Amino acid sequence: MLPFIFFAQLKEESAYYNWFDTVIGQEHTGLYNGRQYIDSYINKIYENKHPFFHLDKVYKGSVTYSGQTYYDVGMKYNLNSDHLLITLKPGAMVSVLQLVHHNIQEFTIDGSRFIRIDKDIYKDIPQSKFFEVLLENPSFSLIKSHRKKKKERIENVGGNKLYYEFVSVNKYILLSKGKSEVISSKYDLFNIYPIVKKEIKQFYVKNKRLRKSQPDRFMQRLFEKIIQPIESKNQL
Repeated sequence: MLPFIFFAQLKEESAYYNWFDTVIGQEHTGLYNGRQYIDSYINKIYENKHPFFHLDKVYKGSVTYSGQTYYDVGMKYNLNSDHLLITLKPGAMVSVLQLVHHNIQEFTIDGSRFIRIDKDIYKDIPQSKFFEVLLENPSFSLIKSHRKKKKERIENVGGNKLYYEFVSVNKYILLSKGKSEVISSKYDLFNIYPIVKKEIKQFYVKNKRLRKSQPDRFMQRLFEKIIQPIESKNQL
């Protein structure tokens, strides 16, 4: 009964805030606190290699901004500039705003949850301001840094024209005991968890296909099956 009650309460809370924003308009809430976003790369993207998370489209998601959570917000996440963009409708016009970084605690877009990491705690963490949470428990967190680097291309189509393509550069990161470790390969895991080196090797061998087709799911299962039991024992 408890999970049912919890999710029922969450649904009611979400419905209430949706109603509240509809009545007064999201543009009149605390979300209307950012700068106007201008897309300087419009019509200059090469072969749809855009800078956004997943597809170049507006997703419905939620964002916790200055301590307040807003639901069903139209948003896009620019992985090159690391900015969260939201769409609001003051009247008949649509405004695209770039939210202020330090006011964002977390957001969910297309089913993926992102949190802002305080670099005062994890000083050696990569430069991204927001990280996707893949696995979280009291012992450790497995997060992912999403970034896209910009590359220029000169195409000769009726004269030279400058285009841009954005290439993904992602990293898996382990947060544990106040430290962060970048997981680039199985050898990083060997160094952190030498006691289960054999088990990690076997997992990589048995799950080659999953690693290639669904790398995020591969990492989640690896940590759930092998790393999580070790960390749990260390907490005892």
